[in-house]
Amino acid sequence: MDRIDALRLFAAVAELGSFTKAAAREDMTPGAASKQITALEGRMQARLLERTTRSVRLTDAGSALLERIRPWLAEYESLESGLADDNSAPAGLLRISAPVDFGARRLMGPIAEFMAKWPGVEVRMSLADRMVDLVDEGFDLAVRIGQLSDSTLIAKRLAGACMTVVASPAYLKMAGTPSGPDELARHDCIVDRNKPAPQQWIFTKGNERAEVRIGGRLTLNGATAAIEAAAHGAGIACSPMWAALEALETGRVVRILPDWEPEHRDLWAVYPSSRYLARRVRLFVDHLATSFDERV
Repeated sequence: MDRIDALRLFAAVAELGSFTKAAAREDMTPGAASKQITALEGRMQARLLERTTRSVRLTDAGSALLERIRPWLAEYESLESGLADDNSAPAGLLRISAPVDFGARRLMGPIAEFMAKWPGVEVRMSLADRMVDLVDEGFDLAVRIGQLSDSTLIAKRLAGACMTVVASPAYLKMAGTPSGPDELARHDCIVDRNKPAPQQWIFTKGNERAEVRIGGRLTLNGATAAIEAAAHGAGIACSPMWAALEALETGRVVRILPDWEPEHRDLWAVYPSSRYLARRVRLFVDHLATSFDERV
């Protein structure tokens, strides 16, 4: 095993927390993997991993090494992929990050279609509502919703994420139906912490714009949870249409303020700005771009 492969193995052990799992990924025995890491530690003149019978964890020296080699390994892998014949079938591991609700409800179909088309691609999906660091955490791309912050990442717009305001018929019967955004301040609104400004709802109608500071007794994080709470009469929710569609179709919630459009959001694919982007990543981004209508 050359030194690049040894560093790859070390990164795999650190990621998976297991010699057995890392060895399986690298197609070797756990014993051989352990010997390679021991040899790497000898070359580095430092103990990189603390081993117990139940777990493997990084030492301070191991953490420092991993932080330095992760971007380099990602660049090297991209370079290898970029040198491959563009007409060859894509293969290898595709690491994706996405928001929990959207990933579970809307990305599984496109991912399954992509895997069926390209059998050589393995997908590792991580669902999290936090903003992951793609380079430091080893992701190939992320799917994000909303306003993107300035960064060195490349961003490709996939679709608009249509928002809607809903409540259950029972809640509206009890509390009344608001006729304009300003009346929301007098209602129980469901506060979704996943939004950039959870208690500031913005609406437009033609050239009119309304900003309303909402409040309510229920605070949560997640579009699906907000819709479920609204369906059970907990208050008014402002959530993406993709999260509300099933509840709307079954009548568990109804749309309110139809003349006012909640603040626009977009769906993006973002990935590191590497010149040597792996072909499987390029193809998956292109696949996503055709998987959604103009609005989701």
